[in-house]
Amino acid sequence: MQASEFVEITEGQTKLLVPSLSLTAKVPPKTPAFFNPSAKLNRDLSILAYRAFLPRLAEKTFADGFTGIGARALRVAVEVPEIQQVYGNDVNPTAIETAKSAAALNSVSDKCRFSVDEVCKFLQKGNEIGERFGIVDLDPFGTPARHIDCVLRSVLDDGLISITATDTAVLCGVYPEVCLRRYYGRPLNNDYGNETALRLLTSLIALTASRLELAIKPIFAHAAMQYLRVYAAVSVSSSEANNVYDNIGYTMHCFQCGNRTSTREFDGNKKCELCQTKMKVGGQLWTSPLHDPDFVKKMSAGAEKQNKKLLDAALEEIDVPYYFRADEISSRLKTHPQSVSKVIEKLQSSGFKASRTPFNPGAFKTDARIDQILQVF
Repeated sequence: MQASEFVEITEGQTKLLVPSLSLTAKVPPKTPAFFNPSAKLNRDLSILAYRAFLPRLAEKTFADGFTGIGARALRVAVEVPEIQQVYGNDVNPTAIETAKSAAALNSVSDKCRFSVDEVCKFLQKGNEIGERFGIVDLDPFGTPARHIDCVLRSVLDDGLISITATDTAVLCGVYPEVCLRRYYGRPLNNDYGNETALRLLTSLIALTASRLELAIKPIFAHAAMQYLRVYAAVSVSSSEANNVYDNIGYTMHCFQCGNRTSTREFDGNKKCELCQTKMKVGGQLWTSPLHDPDFVKKMSAGAEKQNKKLLDAALEEIDVPYYFRADEISSRLKTHPQSVSKVIEKLQSSGFKASRTPFNPGAFKTDARIDQILQVF
């Protein structure tokens, strides 16, 4: 690589060598190596998640299948020092040479192992003695669907996986046929499409795991710009794998009146109970909680202000697999928008459950139907 193509920056507590063009280009280029500065929030949250999960790890090893210039892997090596070995892999030799140079800059070369390989081959090899990893991260360009088998096979029992999807146009409903093929479920192109997308991704992970006699438990999920990301604990358990469908169902949405509900059974002909319009089906998808309160509380304890706000919203979120935007309600009422906190306060004082959601700062969750929400206001 040419030194002039790369510059040194600091992210978190870690020095990174990044392509200079990635800091100025609207879309970060893939050559000479890929680095997305706008994904800092994603990486910040991952550091908090890995720190929170540490007490549960029997083997403190970390694998990053699409490491690029090593941003996440190096931050783990520096900022989660209890992780004993960090493995980073990419198909771009220039990116890996850059990651090695940055490891030396941070004095963590001894605990870092970098390789150039196809991601599934890298994961199948395991660590230096051929064993599986404690934490496995997958942050690909586009869909992770084709690699989820490999991730699940490469993580230890009671380990952690963190998986990103960036094919948001597919998962949020622009290309429903592609979504059905990749994720075995239909998306909803509506106001809460990003949560439906996260639940489609989680469902795919859970169903793939069950085929391998594994069970997953989502412990945190978030959506930011084009990033959809799920953290899940993995355990070897055929009995829990048998129960996977206890957590999977469908979201029903009426595009006429805005009514929405969830159901365990598929019904392609269901009509809205409020206006009798045929409802659209989202799923199959994960309908159980996406956040583990104890885990999120541990993450929040070490978070900075911006991240803490998101984590606190996840902590208080009620168990409903969709949300309402505050401006959606004001639009239907033809009034000025009210603050989310005011909306929640009014719903709670009317006897309904209501909370913020980490998936949209301008939205809220409630067990009230849309007609009941409108009646409250």
